[in-house]
Amino acid sequence: MKKGYKKYFSLIVILLLLTSLITGCGDTNTADSSDQGKEEIVKLKHWLWLDDPNDPTFSQLVEEFNNTHPNIQVEVEVIGWNDFHTKLLNSVTGGSGPDTSSFKLTWQPEFIGQDALMPLNDFLKEWPGKDDVAENLWDVMEYEDGNNYVMPWELQVLYMYYRPSMFEEVGAEIPDTWDEFLEIAKKLTKDTDGDGKVDQYAFAMRGARGGHEPWASFILSNVPENTFFDDEGNCTLTYPEAIEANELFLDLYKKYKVVPPTAVADGFNEIITNFKSGKAAMVIHHIKSSNGMIEQFGDDVDAFPVPAGPHGRWTSMGDTENVIYKSTKHPQEAFIFVSWLSEKEQIERWCKATGNVPVLKSLQDQDYFKENRFMVASFESMPYAHVFPINENMGEWIESLWPATTQQALEGKISSKKMMEILAEGMTK
Repeated sequence: MKKGYKKYFSLIVILLLLTSLITGCGDTNTADSSDQGKEEIVKLKHWLWLDDPNDPTFSQLVEEFNNTHPNIQVEVEVIGWNDFHTKLLNSVTGGSGPDTSSFKLTWQPEFIGQDALMPLNDFLKEWPGKDDVAENLWDVMEYEDGNNYVMPWELQVLYMYYRPSMFEEVGAEIPDTWDEFLEIAKKLTKDTDGDGKVDQYAFAMRGARGGHEPWASFILSNVPENTFFDDEGNCTLTYPEAIEANELFLDLYKKYKVVPPTAVADGFNEIITNFKSGKAAMVIHHIKSSNGMIEQFGDDVDAFPVPAGPHGRWTSMGDTENVIYKSTKHPQEAFIFVSWLSEKEQIERWCKATGNVPVLKSLQDQDYFKENRFMVASFESMPYAHVFPINENMGEWIESLWPATTQQALEGKISSKKMMEILAEGMTK
């Protein structure tokens, strides 16, 4: 009995082990089959700055993207503007950067020099939205090597704000040329309270940091082809036409005195304050100032494109784009995200929330944008809107050289010719 029992017990154990092995193998195969049927979830990191950190619009857009693209999940990090460029450059060179980020055209030389940006030409060939982008933007955004590294996103175009009531008081019409601008500027500069002192000036000049953009509208409208460099690579700032146009700019302060006496040191806050206080009848800026202007003046504020010179018009374009970094392991998914941001529905929501100018032609035709007088001024200015040269010299040129040299010229310490020679050399050294 005992021997038979042992044989019987052993047989049962063996059968149980075999059953367990067979069942285990079956479970393993089922799990493998299930895993193989699932697509990998790609995670992307996107960095950006926000003019208004409390604005939830971008977070809402990303949430919608993640919900409609379950196999691509984007994580967003918002970084303050003052720290953004430095942190981004350090992270990219250190190998810890994001997959995609907000970007400025003028940053291209240093990032491309680090071989950090991914060319988008091949992706753009297949992107259906390419032809809806405003006509000249692809040319403006193309880098000198023939590649496009950026996807259009935000846009502002400089134009002239003015006070219609002030124009009506002196019988002034909107100037079409810089010569006409000077003539009405003389009329608009006056003593309004009879105390023998001028208290209303025509134009809020920006002589300090950031004034290079409105200044260029005076200069490049007088230069053939409206460019900083001619076909032979010579800087046009030393052309006789450019020096003469610069003389007019300087004389608004030195000779004609149609700008506030503080113009030499006036920056952004000062020129906007001068305009809002009634001290100036005109000022150059873009649409991001329009809400404040309307709050201040209601209907008594309007806009027109910067005046023309003998060779047409030139105005400065403010930009923010999106880019993909070569370090990403998921370039296709990264392009799906940044191109989705540039599609019509997303651009429309972003521009309505933030007041930016839509970069798409189909949106510019919408009544919502066409009925906004400041959007109209922006649209009218876009065909001749450009950015400053994109090279390694321009950071110092913009931040230091232009304001320091211009202030010397306004104060009469150097001539217009000398000013332009210094600025030309700074662009090309």
